[in-house]
Amino acid sequence: MRNDKAASGFIYGTSFLGVTLWAVSALFLQPVEDPLIFFILLLFLLLAEYYPIPVWKGLTTLSFPLLYTMELLYGWGTAVFVFGAAVFTVLALNRRPFRVKLFNPSQLVISFFLAAAATDNILSAIGLDAGESAFWHAELRMIGVTVLYFVFNNLIVDIVLLLRPQPYSFRHFLQKFLSESSVAAFSILYMSLMMLLGTQNRGEIDVFSYLFFFSPLVAAALISSFIARLQKERNRLKTLFSISTQLNENLPSKDWIKKMESSITQFLEADAVILFLYDGEQWKISMKNGVFQREAFLNREIEDALITLNGLVHFNKKVDEGSWVFSFFQQQVKTAVAAPMVVEGEVSGVLLTGKTRAGSFSQDDIHSVATLANQLAVVNKTKILIKEREHRVLLEERNRIAREIHDGIAQTLAGSVMQLETASRLLESKPEKTQQLMKTSTNKLRGSLKELRDSIYALRPYPTERIGLKKAIQSQLDLVRKEHSLAINFHEKGNQKDLSSMVEKVIFDIFNESLQNTVKHACAKQVDILLSYNEDFVVFKLKDDGTGFSLYEAIRKAQKEPHYGLLNMNELADSLGAALHIQSSPGKGTEIKLHIPNLEPKEAALHDIDHDC
Repeated sequence: MRNDKAASGFIYGTSFLGVTLWAVSALFLQPVEDPLIFFILLLFLLLAEYYPIPVWKGLTTLSFPLLYTMELLYGWGTAVFVFGAAVFTVLALNRRPFRVKLFNPSQLVISFFLAAAATDNILSAIGLDAGESAFWHAELRMIGVTVLYFVFNNLIVDIVLLLRPQPYSFRHFLQKFLSESSVAAFSILYMSLMMLLGTQNRGEIDVFSYLFFFSPLVAAALISSFIARLQKERNRLKTLFSISTQLNENLPSKDWIKKMESSITQFLEADAVILFLYDGEQWKISMKNGVFQREAFLNREIEDALITLNGLVHFNKKVDEGSWVFSFFQQQVKTAVAAPMVVEGEVSGVLLTGKTRAGSFSQDDIHSVATLANQLAVVNKTKILIKEREHRVLLEERNRIAREIHDGIAQTLAGSVMQLETASRLLESKPEKTQQLMKTSTNKLRGSLKELRDSIYALRPYPTERIGLKKAIQSQLDLVRKEHSLAINFHEKGNQKDLSSMVEKVIFDIFNESLQNTVKHACAKQVDILLSYNEDFVVFKLKDDGTGFSLYEAIRKAQKEPHYGLLNMNELADSLGAALHIQSSPGKGTEIKLHIPNLEPKEAALHDIDHDC
């Protein structure tokens, strides 16, 4: 049964044994003959431990050749004591949790002690001693200690990972194994070179010999650590750029969070991610990923906590176990970070992340959470503003319909009712007048019925909302093809994007107006229509081979007749900040081109991140 208590018990047991071994090693300390050599080895050991190389979700170092050299020069007691103290010091400088400060040095000193003892016993058992072949005995012992050290060290780590509730797949094991094996192979090669040089009679080995021999090792550790960190930051920036791109592309989409979930979790590298969003009316949980509580829900108290969240907050379960934050996570989550999504002083959401390892949020991790929260805040605020704008448009449309009904149909019906009442009074005395009134009322009622049907039709969902822009265009083209002998070619270019309902409506209206003008006035035989999706803009183009017209005369006519099609199309384009270009002249056909820029342009500053260095 995999559980956190078993893993904690194993960690504390290993820590106890390691601390005990470290204390016992103090009894076997040997005097140092050359303090400078000891100081150089200690300094290099600290540097190698301070600049580790990231491996999967952990770290590894190139410090083993230094540790083994210390053991050769000063014995296992000094090597274990100094190594344990050095690792503890580095962890303390990095402000790691106390449990980690004890466990990490413990597993390392235990692994080294067991590896050295096991190798010596094996060599003794097979009858190979240093007297027969000093070089090969030293070489075999070095290889044996190195291999067993990495085996024991990784075995302890694997046991912890297997006992913990979090999944530890074979793929993760293989990834870690290959990385650690490469470090072990490098250590063997480096120390083999040291053994080989030791057999050469090159005079006394002084402090400069150790300095020059181990300097490349420490330099390799520093460079590898810097490269790994730069690669990690590069990947983080690439993921952030990908998120920015996806946010821009998915802004009009209703399920934008679902499309972004994978990228968000990859960027944050957390064990649990929960996103709370305020849509202008209520709070809701928009995304849950990882080890979260399925039964958790929002209540008034938590909503108040979300609204009043003042800045980014770091939670520790040991200190804040009663906090609302941990009610959304499973038991194994030990630490969490909550970042409010603030725009113009208002909290529009909260990004909550959790990790199962206590104290595992680094400053870089916290900055990543804050950065992503800021981006999501802008997007969510934009969504709220779009929703409010659409609501205002809906109210304006309702008011317009109400005015039309009041000024049109209602007035006509009222007049018809009055005429029918008059006709009923004059039915016997003036039958001719009655018949005339009834005829007039009937005509008015027929007109009102037509207006009513038109209003009902106008209230139906727009074609682009029902079936999408492409199908709406194709459906309209099918109707035109049936009624007119016109060759129509429709092409779609680029990767189709999710456009807002307003953008789709404007494109369809301009398409419909242009097509109707072609059918009614152009006497064209062929029409070419293009809908092109580009990275930063969308282009609609309609071109016919008809009679064409004078653009100057058309503009003059538009000024005299406000409802003329060209003026209407210009107003539609202006509503989106788009550009409408019309090219036409008598006898040369007409081309209408609508250029709609991306309403949320991408950040050009990050454009070149995708290219390899």
